[in-house]
Amino acid sequence: MDYGGPLEILGGLWHADGGTARHDAVAWGYAAQASRRGVEIHQRTEVQGFDVVGDRVQAVKTNRGRVACGQVLIATGGMNYDVALMAGVELPIRCYPLQAMVTQPLKPWLNTLVSSVSMHTYLVQSSRGEVVIGGGSDPYQLYSTRSTLDMKEHLAEGAVHLFPFLQGVRLLRQWAGITDMTPDYSPIMGASPLANLWLDCGWGTWGFKATPVAGKRMAQTIADGRVPDILKPFALERFETFRLLNEMGATAASH
Repeated sequence: MDYGGPLEILGGLWHADGGTARHDAVAWGYAAQASRRGVEIHQRTEVQGFDVVGDRVQAVKTNRGRVACGQVLIATGGMNYDVALMAGVELPIRCYPLQAMVTQPLKPWLNTLVSSVSMHTYLVQSSRGEVVIGGGSDPYQLYSTRSTLDMKEHLAEGAVHLFPFLQGVRLLRQWAGITDMTPDYSPIMGASPLANLWLDCGWGTWGFKATPVAGKRMAQTIADGRVPDILKPFALERFETFRLLNEMGATAASH
């Protein structure tokens, strides 16, 4: 059958149960419920080091004082490598910037997320009408969160290629974050070389949807003092035994 030209889209995947959420509102919801249940949340409190005696962390040193501790969990996103190193634990993690941008608000027209593997570009429309455009992480290690022109041009090209009518739409803002990438693109969850220091690191550019179950399983781990079977494949030791988990294909943007 002649379609009158080359077919640029040869196939795709449809995730009927997929969705998006306002990430900052989710964080506020977790914080509010945790506070109601007695959890203390200390904002603007920077970890500056650890008091380690033998194989245990005795206290966390912060810019607001020393906090004695029984158990410690490191889950600090793009700063996981640096924070763990303060305790003498070197993680197989490298950090890369990840950029995104949004357009001016438009009338609702996109009710799902569209992602192209070949163009490393995804689009989704926010509740305010802005079109959120993102893609793969930058191809170099860096802790900077400055946005760049080349990534803006790349994302704009992919967006217009997918939806040509966006060509005249104005960009509203652009930003960057830091991602903590492991060699096998899978998180590190469970024990560390220190007896009371636990890890929930290396989620890279994903992990948002896994947050509820990850938190539940890590809470169980700390409460029981042992790693449950479901988390054992994500152990830090897998990089020494070469039992890696290849999750590189789990994201359509090929980060």
